[in-house]
Amino acid sequence: SNFTTVFQAFFLLTLLSLTESSCTWSWFGQNPSWKGPPVVEQMSLFSVRVSWAGLLVKPECADKIRVKYWKSLSPNDWKISKDPCCTVDTISYLVDNLDKYMEYTYQVIAVEIKTLRSSDYNRSPATRFKTSRDIKSISVDSSIPEPSPSSSISPPLQARLGPQGGEEGKDMPSQNFIENHFTLVIIGSVVGGIIILVLVISTIVSLRIRRKKSEDTIPLTQLSQSQSKHNKKKVDDTAPLSQVEKKALSLILRTNKD
Repeated sequence: SNFTTVFQAFFLLTLLSLTESSCTWSWFGQNPSWKGPPVVEQMSLFSVRVSWAGLLVKPECADKIRVKYWKSLSPNDWKISKDPCCTVDTISYLVDNLDKYMEYTYQVIAVEIKTLRSSDYNRSPATRFKTSRDIKSISVDSSIPEPSPSSSISPPLQARLGPQGGEEGKDMPSQNFIENHFTLVIIGSVVGGIIILVLVISTIVSLRIRRKKSEDTIPLTQLSQSQSKHNKKKVDDTAPLSQVEKKALSLILRTNKD
């Protein structure tokens, strides 16, 4: 039946989830996360280096890193590093072809590749930064700064981060929710479908039971009516003879005697 098919699909989905690592399921608290926003350093008026050394929590649960950036005044016109870009072991990325003196917002994303062709995007807080002639540019060989052990971002680094955006990118919040909770949405849909199917089957079974009861009561009613008619006919057959019938019967008896 349809109910059996849906139940088997749900069972297979659950079994598939158990074969994955615990990092796959967000409600187990095993998703990668970020201690703070990335560090952005000026390399030239047209390029910056984005780094995140020591900021990624649970890197073993991430499959790759991507860097997203956009002009702070145009959050919907964003760009993102192309694959292959950064492995989990990568801690910096060079962004070039920027408009000089223009403020950009930078964000790093830890990507988890899941089953069912889905991925989770775990975004860091965002950092705003704009190039300037007053900022000393670093070289390609400059060491990558790391946060201090006592806090997620040390005071010297904080000054180099630039103003931080209070929000992540505002692009397509509903799509971001689906991306971050795709597995939960799938399981919720399956459970909801099972509940609806159970309600439909219960309604059909209830209607069939009612119909069967109504069919069982119809013959009893017809039998009662038939017996009533038969009894009435029997009473009619045994009713007393009229005067005319008595005279006719008496005449017949006399004739037979003669």
